[in-house]
Amino acid sequence: MTSSPTGTAQRIQAISAVADGAVLTTVVLYFNHVVGIPEATVGLVLAASAASAFALAAPLGRLADRVGLPRAAAGYALAGAAALAGYALAHTLWAYAAAAIAFGVARAGIAATIQAIAARASAPEQRVSVRARLHTVLNAGFGVGALIGAAVLAAGRPGWFVALYAGGALALAACAVLLGRIGVAAEPGPSPRRSRRGALRDRRLVAVTGLTAVLLLTMPILSVLLPLWLTNRTAAPAWVAAVAFGLNTVLVFVLQSPWSARVRTDADASRCALVAGAAIAVAGPLFALMPLGGPAAAAAMALTGVAVLTVAEVAAGTAAWHLALRDTPAARQGEYQAVFGMSGSVARILGALVALPLITALGAVGWAVVAAAMVTAATGLATVGMRAGRRTAHRAEHRPAVSRTRPGAGRARPRARARGRSAHRRAPECAGPG
Repeated sequence: MTSSPTGTAQRIQAISAVADGAVLTTVVLYFNHVVGIPEATVGLVLAASAASAFALAAPLGRLADRVGLPRAAAGYALAGAAALAGYALAHTLWAYAAAAIAFGVARAGIAATIQAIAARASAPEQRVSVRARLHTVLNAGFGVGALIGAAVLAAGRPGWFVALYAGGALALAACAVLLGRIGVAAEPGPSPRRSRRGALRDRRLVAVTGLTAVLLLTMPILSVLLPLWLTNRTAAPAWVAAVAFGLNTVLVFVLQSPWSARVRTDADASRCALVAGAAIAVAGPLFALMPLGGPAAAAAMALTGVAVLTVAEVAAGTAAWHLALRDTPAARQGEYQAVFGMSGSVARILGALVALPLITALGAVGWAVVAAAMVTAATGLATVGMRAGRRTAHRAEHRPAVSRTRPGAGRARPRARARGRSAHRRAPECAGPG
């Protein structure tokens, strides 16, 4: 990595992701088993944390654009460090709830501003690839953090949990120091086409964010739904859930950047969304049918389903990033990134309050409903891309002619438009990394 803003953003992403992975894999069990807060209450606190991050996403993004992205990101990192220190000291429900909500909001702010810093330091045509690299680093760091969390869980000593959260606080404080050293060039001015509108009034951004929230049910599926399904409803060994999580992390690391490099147009994004829908249509039935097989068959279906679901995650993420953020106003990177980041908070809420009860109550039928919703969202994302592509082609065909002035003429006459030229080159199809 270089010392550029993008390289520094990747280092900060890696550090914060390790802290996130270690905390998120241990915090529920710590406050449930060690502190003694009931499981249902812990779930409500996590839902409140996600809802708070959702509600404050746009204001946090606007604040970051106003005070400066590095300064705001450093503030959010310090807030996250304070929240983790609160985890280490919390021994009551209210102390835990305050720390959890603060940590959820700070995580949302850190993620949005890091991505905005990297996007502002990159050319528009490179921003999807930059976002893909950040996502790859995020997954790798989260995987390392999860291993650290697993070691703490295996030890089962309360002091180790406290040390883990204190270490996470120090890591985020180090991120704040690094953020204070980032220099991001000032932007020349707002985008002329979308400068007068806030991110929440951008219909395409809001539509893509909503559809992405449904597609990001891949997150609660991997972290909550599948582990519970494996242990409670199938004959698969308990370790399969951990192997499945590791498989997802490795595949995202391998596939995300080369896949994203192939997406350059709205048509490419539409094809990626359709690939994601097809993959979900395969993964859903595999998960639903796992209880019908023995240990080996259930494990094989679980790992195959996770591999296919990861293809959907990579393809859908690439399509969503392009359609939501390719035309972000230069002076509003923080706000747009924060609004798009709301999709993750909504996905966590949907996973806890909708998908989990469906699958718990209906079993295989619940999996079918969840998969159908995700396939519908992928189809909707593809439709957004197709419409955007048609509008782009239409504007290219009807672009005002270049004028020139004849000697002695009082006004310019339109220049004849060249014939036989296509509005744009045919884009490469999204068939995965090649």
